Amino acid sequence: MNKILLAVDVQPEFADKDGHYGRILDFIKNSRYDEIVATQCVNSPNSAWVKYQNWTNLMDGAKPLEFDYDRKYEKKGYGMDDYSVLKKDAHYDIIGFNTGACVLKVALDLFDRGYDFNVLADYCYSDSGADHHKKGLWTLNNLLGNAVLRSGAREQGGKS
Repeated sequence: MNKILLAVDVQPEFADKDGHYGRILDFIKNSRYDEIVATQCVNSPNSAWVKYQNWTNLMDGAKPLEFDYDRKYEKKGYGMDDYSVLKKDAHYDIIGFNTGACVLKVALDLFDRGYDFNVLADYCYSDSGADHHKKGLWTLNNLLGNAVLRSGAREQGGKS
């Protein structure tokens, strides 16, 4: 079974003051997966983010991702528009930003669609800070149980 790293919104715009962005980039750059799939958050004037949250960041597009990937999907909401682009017969390790929003949504969508996955909690974070990250982890643990891995589990990913 292929092992795929699903890097959710690991993009310069979400770099946090606590340094987790750099640590997550290091993990990606040193990991050994069969494939790296990246999502990248984008925004537009007619988005739900603008309509409901008045969030106008990323209106002029997103900066290039700072790591190598095999496939990239732009997303205009918390989750992906089309999950059929992901292989069903693979294992996904999910990492990224923001723990209680985009990472949570993508993980729940994989759960609902029957994908094999784990969330690598040590390689997720929230650009809103530690409290938001901890709340996101609480929700992930509550909803996904042992699909959420901590501290060294599957530390470098890789081929079986």
